[in-house]
Amino acid sequence: MAQRIEVPVHPATLRWAVQRAQVGPEGLARAVGVTPERALAWLEGRARPTYRQARQIARRLDVSLGQLLLPPPERVTLPVADFRRGRLAMDEPSPALLTILYDALRKQDWWHEVHRGRHLDFVGSFNWRQARPTDVAEAIRKVIPVQQEQRQARDWGDFLSRLAAAAEKAGILVLRRGILGYNTHRPLDPEDFAGFALADLTAPLIFINTRDYVARRNFTFAHELVHIWLGQSGVDDNLELETPTDVEKFCDRAAAELLVPEEDFRHVWASASGDPHKVAEHCSRVFCVSLWVVARRALELGLIARDEYRDLMERYQTALRRRRSENRGGNPFRNIEVYNSPTFTSEVIDATLRGELGYGQAASLLGLKISTFVAYLERRI
Repeated sequence: MAQRIEVPVHPATLRWAVQRAQVGPEGLARAVGVTPERALAWLEGRARPTYRQARQIARRLDVSLGQLLLPPPERVTLPVADFRRGRLAMDEPSPALLTILYDALRKQDWWHEVHRGRHLDFVGSFNWRQARPTDVAEAIRKVIPVQQEQRQARDWGDFLSRLAAAAEKAGILVLRRGILGYNTHRPLDPEDFAGFALADLTAPLIFINTRDYVARRNFTFAHELVHIWLGQSGVDDNLELETPTDVEKFCDRAAAELLVPEEDFRHVWASASGDPHKVAEHCSRVFCVSLWVVARRALELGLIARDEYRDLMERYQTALRRRRSENRGGNPFRNIEVYNSPTFTSEVIDATLRGELGYGQAASLLGLKISTFVAYLERRI
């Protein structure tokens, strides 16, 4: 009988990885196909998994097999500023966030190599300590026709697609996805991260988590645009939570002015009829933003009283709790462009056709298997 090979995983590292991935002993047991008692024995160091089980564990916890053999790291931190409002100070970044963020940084590095020497003047063109939110909003409008796209948009989702296309035309890479890789069973939690901005003179990049409520994504996108204009990279989660960070408050105000200009908002609010909730819903549809953005704007401009604002927020939170996940299917080849930025994807395809990129490297940059990349390439030619 062949001897069973057991892997000496470090129990403390296994516990760290389980906690970080928010899996739990039961989830770990299901992923490997063993009893919870067996998984608990691994976590306590009373038993060791086989080589096959150790590989399954590493895959489920988003760590390397070699890392499971070593003591746990002291602390994992993000390579950019962490502006998330719902996290605790001791929380470590989730494996999903780290995977998505480092994939974006890798794309940015490759874009640097391709477009070496190109500089976009609008990146970092404002210092938030010296500028006014209205000035930043107006500067963004000169590059991205926000109000024009707003008027032509069919709905909230179409507005975001239009904003993303306009940003790409201006030189900003926009990545939009709601799953890890191409695995529909690994959704991204918007309460973990809703979006981030990587400010760079050559390769500015914005990521939007499309698992978030559709009406909230547009404010997140506008908020990340402000980060680009300020030249500040960072990760955000639910922007509807209060923030103690001054630069985040500035970005919120600038994003609100960008999407809901005061003069336009006052006109639309005054021309609508009905109670504050009906008026707010009307404004939400007109400006393609969430009810939260409208309510905050109305309160700031003195159009509603504090008790009316609280009532709007109670109704909004109730509606959020009742909402269901939308259908996130669609054309898988179209998703490749959305997930990786249409501009970036086209550049990778062109570089491959010119012989500057091998199929393996090109597939890796797009997060694809080589066979899938070849099939996608054939459709593009």
